[in-house]
Amino acid sequence: DRELPDTLCLFDVDGTLTAARDIITEEMKAFIGKLRKKCVIGLVGGSDLNKIQEQLQQTACTAYDFTFGENGLTAFRGAEELETQSFLSFLGEERLQKLVNFVLKYIANLEIPQKRSVTIDHNAIQIGCVCVC
Repeated sequence: DRELPDTLCLFDVDGTLTAARDIITEEMKAFIGKLRKKCVIGLVGGSDLNKIQEQLQQTACTAYDFTFGENGLTAFRGAEELETQSFLSFLGEERLQKLVNFVLKYIANLEIPQKRSVTIDHNAIQIGCVCVC
């Protein structure tokens, strides 16, 4: 019943649908509602579904056809979870250790001003990104 059923419009949460870390405005909600009558609507955010829901005032699973949280690692069609992924489950422990060892050795050998320490964020790996600090 949509004019362009084969068209998907994806929107980023922070900085597009909302101001950074803020909630969605009534004006933006009205715009998305009108656009959804014409095409399929999805959103992408770096946060998990709970944070996205908070920013979008609990409308992520009802006002959007697709929601991709955690930079695309979790996917929902409406409220139905489609897929969840992480670096650890994708690579496996052995390959992840090889990646971490490579990164740590590479950075350790760099000649840069004021080098102090390097760490790999374990929590970030669990949700799907390798955060080197």
